[in-house]
Amino acid sequence: MKTVTGPAALIAGDGALPEETARQMAGAGLDVTVYSFSGGAEDRFPFLPKDRVLSLLSLPGGEGKLSLQALLADLRARGIRSVCMAGLIPKTIMYGAGADTSLLGMLSSDGNDDHSLLGRIVAAFESFGIRVLPYTGFVRESLAAEGVLAGREPSEQEREDVSCGKGILSVTLPLSFGQSVVVARGAVVAVEAMEGTDEMVRRAGGLLSGAPGVVVKMMRPDQDIRFDLPTVGTGTLRAMAAAGLTCLAVEAGRTIILDRPDFASLAESLSIAVEGIIP
Repeated sequence: MKTVTGPAALIAGDGALPEETARQMAGAGLDVTVYSFSGGAEDRFPFLPKDRVLSLLSLPGGEGKLSLQALLADLRARGIRSVCMAGLIPKTIMYGAGADTSLLGMLSSDGNDDHSLLGRIVAAFESFGIRVLPYTGFVRESLAAEGVLAGREPSEQEREDVSCGKGILSVTLPLSFGQSVVVARGAVVAVEAMEGTDEMVRRAGGLLSGAPGVVVKMMRPDQDIRFDLPTVGTGTLRAMAAAGLTCLAVEAGRTIILDRPDFASLAESLSIAVEGIIP
């Protein structure tokens, strides 16, 4: 990553990734301002001054809505020319009353999948002269490696189901959905859509009623590594344990594992196999 000079911003979605990214950005000496989709986010970023944690719904000129124009104006007023985007972005807000015309105008008949929609938002930043930074430059040590990452070794049945899941994802990922899939004894139980991995896992648990299964999570080839890497964490493991799922396979080199020490300890205590795989 090129040297970042001057103040920088983090557009913070849901999950633990924004906190870790902001912590690393601040630790690198950057003057960080966080823009959160939800109010009361000060508690998520206790290491930052309170006046550096802002709600996207409370920006001047936004009239209480999510406004790209208001965000760009605030960035300009603060002299911010570099931005990171991290966390699960609540894209459903794009379709409701919470977004103003500057964001609703981003919707296109050419496709509103994650990649296309976020890509148009990034293009808007860049057209305004704002550089979009890859958060991997700040959390590189959290990238999954190949092989067993935590917990126990996968069983033979789990490896067969992981192989089946890879085959399913090789079909769904080019269609811009299905970043994760749950497979049980060769049967597809659930495919991830807009709800996110943890919610898909809970849905699969209800369908399996305690029977074991595996979660396979990969990245589509054209996803933008600056803001859209797959992410797992302790919440994923807890959701899997509650659903009775016993193995997690993630794409090596292109998946973020949050809270790595706690993640490894929890996988061990829950006897969940976690493995980094190559497509």
